[in-house]
Amino acid sequence: MHGSWKFYRKDGSLMRNGKFRLGKQIGIWTTYDRVGHPHKETDFGS
Repeated sequence: MHGSWKFYRKDGSLMRNGKFRLGKQIGIWTTYDRVGHPHKETDFGS
């Protein structure tokens, strides 16, 4: 995996987005609640 990715729940709502570099998560990843509001941010560094 490489580049920007978005992961969705079975109901179609956005669950998480962020970036991969050579298969590893990098930068800020944002997790969203079921109505689309940001719930949590995780920093994986660069």
